[in-house]
Amino acid sequence: MTQLRRGVVGVIAAFVVVSLSFSAQAAEKKKVMGTNKQGPWISRTFVPPGPGDDPKHELVALQIRRDTTTSPDPDLNGTEQIVYDQSDSVAGTGTHRGYFVRHYKNGDTEYGTYEGTHKSTFKEDGSFLEATWEGTYKVIGGTGKFKNAKGSGTYRGKATAEGASTDFEGEIEY
Repeated sequence: MTQLRRGVVGVIAAFVVVSLSFSAQAAEKKKVMGTNKQGPWISRTFVPPGPGDDPKHELVALQIRRDTTTSPDPDLNGTEQIVYDQSDSVAGTGTHRGYFVRHYKNGDTEYGTYEGTHKSTFKEDGSFLEATWEGTYKVIGGTGKFKNAKGSGTYRGKATAEGASTDFEGEIEY
């Protein structure tokens, strides 16, 4: 029950984004990199265009998905990441932002935020060709050894009919 209570408090802190980070005396700082293979959306909530709005305007209030990470770092490799995303697009081009919770194999979690831009391209017949995106992320805390984690990095991704993935690199201190 205590571990569950810590997890709930950590998730609330991540969403409020009001966390004070204090580095541990023996803090470890390391570079991280990997690829998140996007899983299917678990949930998506759209806001329909209002009167007079561009019919190609898409406002996503919340979409949730589970990604799987591959990385040369054995701690990161095989982790799962739950992504909570909001986006605002016209004809597939726009901005996105959200929160993520990475679940490590030993039970530790890492929380963070991200924001960026995305662009979709279409074939002449109007069908989807591909989407690309890029942005920055911040690690703001977690549980276990990531309790006081902080860090940042960049990401860049691409989606086609075959699937979607995001490459990331950055630095984390815990």
